[in-house]
Amino acid sequence: MIQVRLQPFTVYESALMRTTSTLIFTEESLILVDPNWLPEEVAMIRRDIELARDGKKLYVIYTHHHYDHIIGAYAFPDATVIASKAFVEANSDDQLREIQSFYEQNYINRPIHKPAVDLIIAEDGTLELGSTPITFYLTPGHELTHMSLVVEPLKLLLCGDYGSNIEPPFIEHDAEDYVESLQKLQTAVYEHEIRWLVPGHGDVCDDRSKMIERLSAAEEYILALPEERIWSKLWPEHAFFDRVHERNREHVEQKMREREARRQDY
Repeated sequence: MIQVRLQPFTVYESALMRTTSTLIFTEESLILVDPNWLPEEVAMIRRDIELARDGKKLYVIYTHHHYDHIIGAYAFPDATVIASKAFVEANSDDQLREIQSFYEQNYINRPIHKPAVDLIIAEDGTLELGSTPITFYLTPGHELTHMSLVVEPLKLLLCGDYGSNIEPPFIEHDAEDYVESLQKLQTAVYEHEIRWLVPGHGDVCDDRSKMIERLSAAEEYILALPEERIWSKLWPEHAFFDRVHERNREHVEQKMREREARRQDY
């Protein structure tokens, strides 16, 4: 389904996990971020691209290599692909197996592959796609390969699996990096005077104070681990998120034990 359709961009929302894909229209190119999930959803995005293409260059940007964000890569073989250096270097076999398992369970027959990257983002900075400046931020923490981006002329922040209003943090890489990335994104909201924040899961936000509320709630939650469970009123209470919280708590405890062991070695 379409969550938001404005003249400069469209945000699609999958029926699964409320995962978003974003298509940005510029005078010279089309920029697609994280195409996903179901074949008919990916086909809708492809159709809209072809209707607007008119010889324009197509870029596809992947915020990170988790399977739900790369599952639609097969539909855009003609795109120039952009992702982080960590994305290129990561072994994504487990993510591809997740896609295969999902397809097999649901009798879906579509190609499975990790997209080959043409433009590699190795550090924070601005890249012009045609005449459209895009500022990229490396934002590990949720996942090592993660990056976020600001479409400068639109004041549009696409922050991947940060900034959600429907789920707590999923710490799958490093809690300290996660907090640093959240702080970096909060700074970006003010520095770029962001008008729209698009999370990888959940609702687009067009209120700057609520953007900060989302990001700071995640920061407060992580900083309280492992002793406390500071749960934002935005996040639902159910068994799946209880398991996510327990995994987050165990991750932080393990990192604390590792730091203590290193300290004692010295």
